[in-house]
Amino acid sequence: MKKFGFLVSIILMTLAVGAFGENAQAEETTNKPITMAYYRTWRDVTMPHDANSNLPDNNVIAMTDLPDGLDIVSLFHYVKPGTNESKFWQTVKDVYVPTLHQRGTKVIKTVDISEIYNVPSVGSMPSQVEYDLYAQALIDKHLTPYNLDGLDIDMESYLSAAQEEKATNMFKYLNQKLKQDESKLLIYDTNKDNHTLFTKIANYVDYLFIQAYGRSPQSLDKTWSTYKNVIPSTKFVPGITFPEEQDQNRWYDAYEPFATSNAYLYAKWQPKDGPKGGMFIYAVDRDGKKYGDDSITKTDFSWTNRIIDNVKN
Repeated sequence: MKKFGFLVSIILMTLAVGAFGENAQAEETTNKPITMAYYRTWRDVTMPHDANSNLPDNNVIAMTDLPDGLDIVSLFHYVKPGTNESKFWQTVKDVYVPTLHQRGTKVIKTVDISEIYNVPSVGSMPSQVEYDLYAQALIDKHLTPYNLDGLDIDMESYLSAAQEEKATNMFKYLNQKLKQDESKLLIYDTNKDNHTLFTKIANYVDYLFIQAYGRSPQSLDKTWSTYKNVIPSTKFVPGITFPEEQDQNRWYDAYEPFATSNAYLYAKWQPKDGPKGGMFIYAVDRDGKKYGDDSITKTDFSWTNRIIDNVKN
């Protein structure tokens, strides 16, 4: 009996070690840093050149041109009223999403916080049924027709108490619906330090994207310190921007030499409390452009590829 008990103990220990290894591997995979890019839809080759511009140049970039190493691409969408966007959305459905999915890249869509809190309701505050119906309506509108992988909520506003309450409830209902499929994403992006809305919805989101454009890398420590008590470091994802055409901002995030740029320094920066969740890029189609260059041209994505390499290695 003692020998039998010893053998049982060995078997159980082996199984436990194996299970621990599998769990550790799963956790390691989950916590690998991601790279993400905002894709400005009005600059896609299938869009009219004047969809959101008064420049004469034709659009030349397609989503399939993006580097394979990106984990997530978000459709950052705005066009002038009356723009014919049907060719773009058909291409998203038939070509772009299937191709990026084959690469292992998820495709999501960015929506403004106002679309989240503007919940249709009979009374002054929505009922649970109205929240539930609106959450499904947003998914049916933005994700389902194109087989997209989640929503990115852009929060740069100051909300009233009522708007904040509605937004909080909507994050809850969106999380419940999206997480019926564990691969779906719900992301919060902002240019703010921690604030009351985020503290209420932190548990509902997969990542926090911080628009840290033009900041010093040291400022990321301060911003992270405001969030570290509500999310793990692996959800914290700072981002830079490339120079947009006709933009008067001068963020200088992607300014040569690469080794002294915010693009590189953010890629290498880590919170003191653990590894960051990754890094994102806004206006990825403007990779390699200099401030004041308003021409619309193709890119070899050399900055994006270097950022990917430095985030992941």
